[in-house]
Amino acid sequence: MADDIFGFIGLGNMGRPMARHAAATGRETVVHDIAGTADRAPPGATVAQSNGEVARRAGIVALSLPTVAANREVVLEIAAAAHSGQIVVDTCTIGPAAARENARILAEAGIDYLDSPVSGMKFRAEEGTLASMASGSESALERARAMVGAWSRTIFHVGLEPGLGQTMKLVNNALNISGLVASSEAVAYGERAGLEIATMLEVINASTGQNFTTLHAFPKHVATGEFDGSGAEAHVVKKDLGLFVETAGADGAPCPTIFRAYDTVAAFADSDPGQDMIRIYPFVRDGAS
Repeated sequence: MADDIFGFIGLGNMGRPMARHAAATGRETVVHDIAGTADRAPPGATVAQSNGEVARRAGIVALSLPTVAANREVVLEIAAAAHSGQIVVDTCTIGPAAARENARILAEAGIDYLDSPVSGMKFRAEEGTLASMASGSESALERARAMVGAWSRTIFHVGLEPGLGQTMKLVNNALNISGLVASSEAVAYGERAGLEIATMLEVINASTGQNFTTLHAFPKHVATGEFDGSGAEAHVVKKDLGLFVETAGADGAPCPTIFRAYDTVAAFADSDPGQDMIRIYPFVRDGAS
């Protein structure tokens, strides 16, 4: 199966722009999404009728799926339909244990697995400037580099073993999401005390308190009142930080601050799983007033 045919499964908030960048390389790109491929397919892409069709036609298949269960279901479909010598590029956040099991399932079918989660939120997916954290063989990464590079500002090869990409993503997510909670608490305090959000962000981002939330998420969505544009739903954020809590807890890692941040994220997500993650700001602000 030729590497110059790309496949992409999952055309949601992140997957749709990523697939668009893959198709923009000029490679034939075959796509499918269970929610309706024709409406989500990027210009120039071939619309497949099933995940199995993508697996049969493409040499390199990327996945962007919202849940661990959906990811495993699609991996099993690929293993049943694809051909030896193919590569699966898994951009999902599923945790190291699931990634290792995916690698085992696909290896039995003669398929290489590149554990390659991404970071940067929807706006960087749209720009094609995500950070990719890949683990797997050097040969698989080199074969898939043209595809992964289409949506990445930078590609980090973090290790040879599947699961290390997931571990790196969980560490990054733990910092980002717990930082979102802490930033919400601090800025909400400042707002209640009479400071303007725009003023606080200007000062914070020129000072030591700056982080991804204050540099990007809050200026784009909180300061503007456009809370629903981040592209990340609350249940996904709960899943992502929950994977860190589960994995770190199983490893006996002491992370009490992050675990407490998870309690806030879980309460927020449980109140409305489909709400945008940026609405954690009013959730924290109003709950603390």
